[in-house]
Amino acid sequence: MRPPRSRPRRARHAGAGGPLGAALGVLLLVGTAAAAATGSATAQPAPVEWIKNGDFSGPLERGWSCEGEFVQTAGQGVEGRPGGQSYAGCTQTVPVVPGTSYPFFARVSGAYAFVTVSGTGTGSGEETLWAPGPGEATLFTTLVIGDSHEVRVTFHGWYGQGPYQVSRVSMIGPMYPSGCESPTPTPGTPAPTSTKPCMPRP
Repeated sequence: MRPPRSRPRRARHAGAGGPLGAALGVLLLVGTAAAAATGSATAQPAPVEWIKNGDFSGPLERGWSCEGEFVQTAGQGVEGRPGGQSYAGCTQTVPVVPGTSYPFFARVSGAYAFVTVSGTGTGSGEETLWAPGPGEATLFTTLVIGDSHEVRVTFHGWYGQGPYQVSRVSMIGPMYPSGCESPTPTPGTPAPTSTKPCMPRP
């Protein structure tokens, strides 16, 4: 069995009082404070969830591109069955804001369940988390974004290994209000002084 391309991080369990709960708590407090600052030109909406159908409550094709019959909906999540020529994965492209950080987590079970985020624009450009044991595990990291405007989120198993399950994938991050950058300046008006990118609603 070939090792992953980059050194993966083993599962980090994050309970309500762990790093995941703390990170989400900070983001919610920041978002609430910004929303309360009515009348302020710098107020921003609260952070939002950027993974589409990350709880798999809708059809799998809503947000995810998967390897056909190798990945199927199973209970309250999905199950992948890797083969000798397939690691049974699903991928989603997610917009990001350059120069920001995103708490990211996935809840998986089954031996050799991998979650990879590529295109971050920092370090190797890739974060790989994995659970080597068959039990349920919560994989958590903080994604640091460089100059990228999008990342690719992929979950998968490993060639020739047993089935794996994923019940949740989540990435919480900032969202800028509409009108943050005018793509077509109106004649006779000053050019915009900010180049802050507009983010589409997830």
